[in-house]
Amino acid sequence: MIVHALSAAQRQSFDEQGFAHFPGFVPPPLLARLRALFDELLVPDEAPDKVVVAGRDGPVVSNVDLLCQRGNLAALELLGYPPLFELARALCGEDFFLIQEFAVIKHGGDQLPVLWHKDMVHRRSGTCFTAGIYLDASTAGDGALQIIPGSHRDPRGICELAEEPHIEMPMQAGDMLIHDMMLAHASPPMRQGTLRRVIYFEFLSAAHVAAEAIYSPELVARRTRLGHVAARHHAVCNPGSAQFAFPAPSPCPADAERPVAAVLAEIYAKPINARPSSYCINGIATFDLSD
Repeated sequence: MIVHALSAAQRQSFDEQGFAHFPGFVPPPLLARLRALFDELLVPDEAPDKVVVAGRDGPVVSNVDLLCQRGNLAALELLGYPPLFELARALCGEDFFLIQEFAVIKHGGDQLPVLWHKDMVHRRSGTCFTAGIYLDASTAGDGALQIIPGSHRDPRGICELAEEPHIEMPMQAGDMLIHDMMLAHASPPMRQGTLRRVIYFEFLSAAHVAAEAIYSPELVARRTRLGHVAARHHAVCNPGSAQFAFPAPSPCPADAERPVAAVLAEIYAKPINARPSSYCINGIATFDLSD
């Protein structure tokens, strides 16, 4: 039996405030595998889908995209973690899928804030959310996530919302924070800590995407396939444990018999071209539905 990841209090917090906290969400063995993955990913090389910036003591990696195809596949295992899929189904519906997976890495003294933004502006034809999974602690007063509770229901643009009172969200390693993709949030630079690695997964539903013509059916099918291969990989990594059962078959049922690497190569063969986030930069919103 899979323990459902969403309590009544967490659901109320998500609906009313736009976020919910899940302490100790990631099992310690998986957390260790994720940290091992990042030991490899944080080498400041010229690998694609990495952002390398100047740090206090030399070049550092600040962002990594397309995580689920990388290294020891611990991020793919995390995606297939049954409580995460149960949560996505509870919030988005039976036709949920992952549209983006990436990491944001803060290094002590890197002077890189994350500006106020909404992850994806849309017309609320469905529920979509971002899950932030913390591999390291995030300390209050030192670059922790800042959010404006209830802003996901406020029709004003991001620059107006950025003037509203905010709260900080300190986290421990292994915690998960989910937020509505319309919630206004930001984070200042980290000055005292040394390293903070956060994985972000963005979930929405196929029906939502179709209603607003956000993404093509071909892209939705590819990303839905990713969920199925993630569930399969999690089962291989965790034999004997309860696994998530999708209500509908994969868009490509033959994936179940093919090598995981071959399936991932097909899924990632074309770009995602995700809808841009709406940032407030020097008092101007970079994207809204009128753009």
